[in-house]
Amino acid sequence: MTAAIVRPARPGDEGGVARVHVQSWREAYTGRIPASLLDRMDVARYTERWGEILGGRHAPGEPTGRSWVAVLDDEIIGFSTSGPCRDPDRRLEDLELYAIYLRAAHYGSGTGSALLEAALGDRPATLWVLEDNPRAQAFYAKHGFAFDGALRQDARWGEVLHEVRMAR
Repeated sequence: MTAAIVRPARPGDEGGVARVHVQSWREAYTGRIPASLLDRMDVARYTERWGEILGGRHAPGEPTGRSWVAVLDDEIIGFSTSGPCRDPDRRLEDLELYAIYLRAAHYGSGTGSALLEAALGDRPATLWVLEDNPRAQAFYAKHGFAFDGALRQDARWGEVLHEVRMAR
């Protein structure tokens, strides 16, 4: 299998990132989060939002991060985004992994590891992961992350998602 190339995301990538965002959520979270949340995900709306992010237009108070994409045969198959840690109990110089998503067909290919490396390198970092997501938790543990005891109920999408924080 040809390896994906990981590069910084740029304007023009928003459609591919949006497709991966929606598809990967449906692949990874069906049965783990309310179906109504997955049903509301819309590639056109996400394309618009990713266009804003990749174009450097952020909502007030939203952290500015950096994004990377994994490209295979001219198609975006995954992405990652990181930036300053947003948690007040952590050091500001720590990074936070805001998102990392990969289409299920590419699990185990090394692409997820490459996206994580691009986003964080070997710096101290945190991330929030769905409490009921053992596959993702095992992936992060393989990369040096461990649960630090922090929990949150994230209601940003109109449904409450139970998340745990991992840090390294």
